[in-house]
Amino acid sequence: MTTPIKKVGVIGAGVMGKGIAAHLANCGIPSLLLDLERGTVGKALQDLPKRKPALLYDAADLALITPGSIDEDLAKMEGCDWVIEVIVEQLKPKQALYAKLDAVHRPGQIISSNTSGISWQLLTEGRTAQFKQHFCITHFFNPVRYLKLVELVGGADTQPEVLDRMERLLGETLGKGVVRAKDTPNFIANRIGVHAVMVALHQLAESKRCPAVVDRVMGPAMGRPKSAIFRTADLVGLDTLAHVADNTFAACPDDEAREVYRLPPFLKTMLAHNLLGEKSGSGFYTKTKDDSGERVILAYDVAQERYRPQAKIKTPSLGQAKDLEDVAVRIRTIAFADDDAGAIAWPLISESLVYAANRMPEIADDIVAIDRAMQWGFGWELGPFATWDALGVQRVVDRLAREGRAIPRLVMDLLAHGRTTFYETREGRRSFFTLAHTLQSVPTPSDWISLAAQKAGGGVVEANESAALVDLGDGVFCCEFRSKMNAIDEEMIDHMGRALDHVERNGVGLLFGNEGVNFCVGANLMLIYLEAQQQNWRKIEEIVRKFQGLCQRIRFSPKPVVAAPFQLTLGGGCEFVLAAHRVRAAAETYIGLVELGVGLVPAGAGCKNMLLHTEALCRAAHRSEDRIWMAPDDGGPFPKVRMAFEAIGYAKVATSAKEAQRIGYLLPTDHYTIDRDMLLADAKADLLALTPGYVPPIPRTDLLLPGHGGYLALVNAIRQARAQGAISDYDLHLGERLAHILTGSQHPNFHRATEEDVLDREREVFLSLCGEERTHARIQHMLMTGKPLRN
Repeated sequence: MTTPIKKVGVIGAGVMGKGIAAHLANCGIPSLLLDLERGTVGKALQDLPKRKPALLYDAADLALITPGSIDEDLAKMEGCDWVIEVIVEQLKPKQALYAKLDAVHRPGQIISSNTSGISWQLLTEGRTAQFKQHFCITHFFNPVRYLKLVELVGGADTQPEVLDRMERLLGETLGKGVVRAKDTPNFIANRIGVHAVMVALHQLAESKRCPAVVDRVMGPAMGRPKSAIFRTADLVGLDTLAHVADNTFAACPDDEAREVYRLPPFLKTMLAHNLLGEKSGSGFYTKTKDDSGERVILAYDVAQERYRPQAKIKTPSLGQAKDLEDVAVRIRTIAFADDDAGAIAWPLISESLVYAANRMPEIADDIVAIDRAMQWGFGWELGPFATWDALGVQRVVDRLAREGRAIPRLVMDLLAHGRTTFYETREGRRSFFTLAHTLQSVPTPSDWISLAAQKAGGGVVEANESAALVDLGDGVFCCEFRSKMNAIDEEMIDHMGRALDHVERNGVGLLFGNEGVNFCVGANLMLIYLEAQQQNWRKIEEIVRKFQGLCQRIRFSPKPVVAAPFQLTLGGGCEFVLAAHRVRAAAETYIGLVELGVGLVPAGAGCKNMLLHTEALCRAAHRSEDRIWMAPDDGGPFPKVRMAFEAIGYAKVATSAKEAQRIGYLLPTDHYTIDRDMLLADAKADLLALTPGYVPPIPRTDLLLPGHGGYLALVNAIRQARAQGAISDYDLHLGERLAHILTGSQHPNFHRATEEDVLDREREVFLSLCGEERTHARIQHMLMTGKPLRN
């Protein structure tokens, strides 16, 4: 039986080392973090809780990382089940460290390197047979918490069970997407990704375009991350990029695109002037202030070798793509456009497609490995082969031929076998074209659930523009949100009511989940704004009553309801989660009641259910031995109100599911899943576990609230904040209205309230705020800029 990995040794406390240790802590695995000096590790640990975006799910998890130094504590590595080396990316220091680790290596202990491209063969030169058998490469990507990819590389002597064991740990425990790569220079993702950046650099040298123009085209519009190409290069570091390019040039003499890896002269100039990107403060972009003192971001002019204001680009294809949600359609629209955006996109993307196809089977045995590496490691929405399909394989081939460019052998084989795409989907099952010229199913975990596959297989029970009810089997149904940005509208609310009807008659329980970018960004603000502008108060009240009624119906449904939130879960989306019987959240869930930012309050039972949640947290924290005379188990009427007020009043957004439990958006009984791909499967399992003997909650009539005294305590605190300039006049007004809802300030003292009492106040305050001009201004500003207004 394989020994579970209970403790990990991490050697190297730089950016990657501390990131790996932090993510191990996120997953509950203690680690010993070493560097040359103990002080270096101490500084790294001090920095971790301050990092933005956060590397830790919760700052308290820092306690799982034990600091040490290589000279004093290397022998302690013997007590670790896995030791990962994350030191400087140079062969000799790594080999010297491995010699020391070899001396303390115990049977069964796994040793790995986080190298981004040095071969297994070189790393293990001179090591014992036992060391080699237990040595592999586990290449994480930065930032470790957020990028899913880990490339797993073995060597000729690596035991197969070592690789299997690491793949299970990385995937099942750390939530990573594991791609088995070959022992080739820079493995998969960096080989393809750095090639794409180098092509862009050479084209920049030739075209003299502004980097911002290229990034505008090659970002989300083309299915790439917001950082696009040159901002990504700044984040990685231009020195690091140059290092990888130089290594590839030296190690790949037979690569047909080898010359691409030569550094263009302007990049050498930037390196000579220490323009390295984020780490030096300036790269392709630099931050400065204009004459009025406003912060501006300038772009590097490669022709004049100085910084200039960013140029802009506006083309018909970019305008069309802005309104297209289907990434394949967006990419086609721009890549084949007869405008400036197309002139930028086509050469860049076509070079990547050809290069990726020519790397088979050199760097991977199947196209899925390459596509997943680029999606998980570089944030591409579609990998190279899925992009071939999106553009149309034959259409790309025809254009390459017209331009006199060579067609990759793999592509010609595909067409010769009568196929027009690298991937095929039949009855919800996705297959890919193999090197053996056959179709093979895309590998997925046995219990993985795909809504797309369920729908393609005939699982849709009912659907409208905003939501669909999907049969997941075993009597479990999923209510899938699918409006734009999954915003809540009347169609969604009506559909969710019908979904509950169906499940209560025909099922065992209901899930709320989807496979979009975000779970739910909240209510359709435009709808509220237009009704408020027309002073249609009855319509607004009808919408609010309907929303409250739905959330109450979710809460008291005779069949269990489980919410499966992920990414942005804001406002009304959070209120759906608060109403559910159980939550299975993705670890990367950014959840909060943010309505005050647009001049409103939660009015879908959010205030009331937040009180119930914070009351539950107070009860969970209560210890009978701390009980004082006449103290209730939940700490009395005020603590839960204060906690709810702080969360809603300051529009707190949890940066992880674990932090959401501490704030109160999730309960201690809720769970989270680190690998989002397994979220629906885990949520379904949770629901089925709830089903036997399930009894819904009873409406509360005994909510102990503090009344006017509690109201004054909250209001005095926010008045002090206003006096200090921490909040605006309207923030103060909104805080007073929220305090009224939560405390029941019309009562002179603490009192027992029903759920309906709080719902009535929610609705009353929401309607009154809809009539205020400053709320209208906040909503309008959010709709126009996507940012809150502090008026």
